[in-house]
Amino acid sequence: MNNKLKNKKNTTNKNLRLITLKKSNKKIAKIRIANTFFSRLMGLMLKKNAKVPLLFEIPERINKKERSSIHSFFMRFEIIIVFIDKSNGVFEIAELKPWKCHIPKKPAKYIVEFDKREFNDCLKIGDEIEIK
Repeated sequence: MNNKLKNKKNTTNKNLRLITLKKSNKKIAKIRIANTFFSRLMGLMLKKNAKVPLLFEIPERINKKERSSIHSFFMRFEIIIVFIDKSNGVFEIAELKPWKCHIPKKPAKYIVEFDKREFNDCLKIGDEIEIK
C-alpha cells in the first residue's frame, strides 16, 4: 500500500472516537474530534449534513462561559448542541437553526454538535459520558 494513502487512512481514523454512557457503557455515537484552532473554527460550516457528530475540546485557558458559546453561521442544517462539563456530565442541550448563536449556562469542557436529523435524543441532561 502506498505510504501516502496509509498515512491518510491513519490520520482519518485517529480523529474518530466513541461516546458511551458511563453507567451502562451504552454506545451513543462515533464522533470526530475538533481539537485544533482550525478544526474548531470550521466545525460543520458549509457541510450538507453530519452523519458523524463533531466534538469540540475547549482548551482550559479559554474555558469561560462566553468562550463556550457556539454559532451556526454558514450552516446548511439545524444542529443539536450538547454541552459537557469538566466532570463529563451533560449540563445543557440546545437546538440551533442556521445563523443563530447560543451561550451556555456555564463553561463547557466539551461541546458536541449533532445533525438534528441524526440526534434521536441519544443524550439527556445529567448523563455522564466517556470518550474512548
